[in-house]
Amino acid sequence: MSGRRPVNGRRPVSGRRTVSGRRPRTTTRSTLAAVVVGVIVGVALASGGAASALWTASATVTEQVRTGAVGLTAGTLDALQADYAGSTRSLTAPWTFTNSGTVAASYSTSGSLSSGSSAALAASIAVVAWPVTAASACTSTTAVGPGSVSGTWSAVPNLTGTLASKAAATWCLRTSIATSSPTGRVNPVLTASLASGSWAATPQDRRIVQNNTIVPPQTAVCRTDGEAYAWLDFDPSTRATATRYATYVGGTRISNDERTGDYPHFAFTRDNLPRDPFGDGPIHVDIRVMVDGQPTDLMAVGTVTVVYDQYGTRNIQCG
Repeated sequence: MSGRRPVNGRRPVSGRRTVSGRRPRTTTRSTLAAVVVGVIVGVALASGGAASALWTASATVTEQVRTGAVGLTAGTLDALQADYAGSTRSLTAPWTFTNSGTVAASYSTSGSLSSGSSAALAASIAVVAWPVTAASACTSTTAVGPGSVSGTWSAVPNLTGTLASKAAATWCLRTSIATSSPTGRVNPVLTASLASGSWAATPQDRRIVQNNTIVPPQTAVCRTDGEAYAWLDFDPSTRATATRYATYVGGTRISNDERTGDYPHFAFTRDNLPRDPFGDGPIHVDIRVMVDGQPTDLMAVGTVTVVYDQYGTRNIQCG
């Protein structure tokens, strides 16, 4: 009989031959992965400590991934870390936020007071902030711009906005004490946050310490001397006797008179308080400490008023 004979009555299989006539199995990647996982889990189960280490490592990686999509860099506020003293009654500083992550995200800020802060001083310090184009556009003489928010250290205004990936935003912050602000210290904490949906960057805190060393002004006592003029008396005992003083209405000086603690009295007449520029009605007078001919601390405040007699003569009296 011509041709090849079948073995065991079976026809030969063309192509690659296998043992027992079967095709080879292909081990898939998923199968290998399952085997590896099975080995790891088996080892983990054999040792409780190993299992704990495995899950702890997994949690750490998850946290890194969760925060990795957005990254926040918040600048410092060094210029706000200062004291109110002398003629320094206001402080200004830029605050820049940068999204160093890979997706757009929204930023926001919040504020609080740490322990040791004077609640009365915090409530009296005004805080205002507004967006600027760059940190260089935020100086002590920069006017408050559009989009401003305001509050105090006891009710800090929140700054909000959206940042594209790698983008930055800058706000200008200004704090100012009031004439009646008490002396003391405040320790504000400003916190910046950045998030996009469930993705969140680690918040960043900026801590500030501000001291107010400027004693609130006393109230000068007004006394009338006849119908033509009035005096304002103040107590100079908290300063050296040689300290010099002058009087102002707002930023306008009243005459060139200066007094020392030896004679703490100022007289006001229609001549040194003319209608132009001081006007009629109540006139609020500031008694300021003078240093090298320049006004500094506000020592006392008082009020005199303009009255007209029956002949139409303008005179200064107590209010």
